[in-house]
Amino acid sequence: MSTIKKATPWALPAVLTAVAVAWAIDAIGGILAHQAAAPFAYSVAVLYDAVWLYALAQETAHRRQGSSARLPKAIGWVFLPLTVAVLAARGLLAGDTLAAAVGALIPVLAKVTLVMAIDRDRTRISARAQAAIDRTRAATRDRIAVSRAVAAARADETKAAAEILKATREAEAEAVTVTHDAYERYAEVIEQHPLEPADQLPGLVSDRELEALLSGGVPEPVPALGTGGDGQSGTGSGTPSAQEAKAANDQAVALLAAQLYATNPPPSKRKFREAMRAEMNARGLTGSWETIDALYDREKALTGPGGGQP
Repeated sequence: MSTIKKATPWALPAVLTAVAVAWAIDAIGGILAHQAAAPFAYSVAVLYDAVWLYALAQETAHRRQGSSARLPKAIGWVFLPLTVAVLAARGLLAGDTLAAAVGALIPVLAKVTLVMAIDRDRTRISARAQAAIDRTRAATRDRIAVSRAVAAARADETKAAAEILKATREAEAEAVTVTHDAYERYAEVIEQHPLEPADQLPGLVSDRELEALLSGGVPEPVPALGTGGDGQSGTGSGTPSAQEAKAANDQAVALLAAQLYATNPPPSKRKFREAMRAEMNARGLTGSWETIDALYDREKALTGPGGGQP
């Protein structure tokens, strides 16, 4: 009983709306059929009435829950005079004034009875309650918007991380490829231009001899002869003579001076003297300040006025 009681007020608006929609489809389709094909003309009429029915349904839903229905109401009231005009024009074109009047009256009656049914059925709430509902809806929309923004940001972050990882992998692969190509090119060059054996290469001082000289020792090619109690050369002890040790010391000092001077720009005499003394003490070499100054002047003269080593 309660369901029938609730549905009774909607019976007349539903019937009138259905008749108005059917009449409007026939009228709009009949008018447009003179300018276009019948299927296209009547499909336009169906779409027109579908929008009108959708606006009426949205207005009903908004009114029932007490929310604003400005846009559906505006669409409904705009479509009403258009429908009335179309139905009236259809009757006039057919030469039947009564049909034009009745046809134009049906949409008006459908709209009026629908508004009365909506007003009777809608939820009546105070302005304060409506404001509270609007605030809740606004907060809910804000939370939904924030959730969507966070989800979009996380998706962008994941996408950016994936792109960075992809670029890293591509760079690593490219580096491996370049290294491999370089090794292959090096192997081709070595194969096409092989080096001479080490014993056939020209050289002044080997690395072993240079290391021995800089450390204050004597390289192996120098014969190690023994010395007697007076410091003269002897046999059997394996200790170099004083003259040979002094020559090795002087050679090591000269090589050290060439190494320390070979900077660009060359050092000043004060810095050169400090560096020479520190390195000589570290290597156990001996030499006077006059010797260091003479070596500085010698290296400066050898390099010329242009500066450091060529």
